[in-house]
Amino acid sequence: MPQPSAACKRALADATALCPNRNREADGLMGDSAHQQRKSDHNDGNAFDLTHDPESGVDCNLFSKLALLDFRVSYVIWNRQIYNADLAAKGWRPYTGKNGHTHHMHVSVRADLRDIGSPWPWASLES
Repeated sequence: MPQPSAACKRALADATALCPNRNREADGLMGDSAHQQRKSDHNDGNAFDLTHDPESGVDCNLFSKLALLDFRVSYVIWNRQIYNADLAAKGWRPYTGKNGHTHHMHVSVRADLRDIGSPWPWASLES
């Protein structure tokens, strides 16, 4: 049975260490029953969702850009836009999936780098 990757667990842990009182309502690691009905990196433990909570310090407008600095990232979805690391020259593009990801950002990590649990770029921010 798939387990959450070290990279994804570290991402959420780093956000919590930075902002311990942050809202975690839309956080996620493994796919729920809805995710399991379709292709999703959550099903393999290679994705995480981070709740947008700017009042507590987790502003996904910033965190989505910081995520792109990390070598493990495959793609990021935030606020009806998607950025694919393999298509970096195209920049942010419109995302038209059912969930616009306006209350949380989605980050998928590369399967071959999933076990690297090093700090995420936001770990070095000051709260």
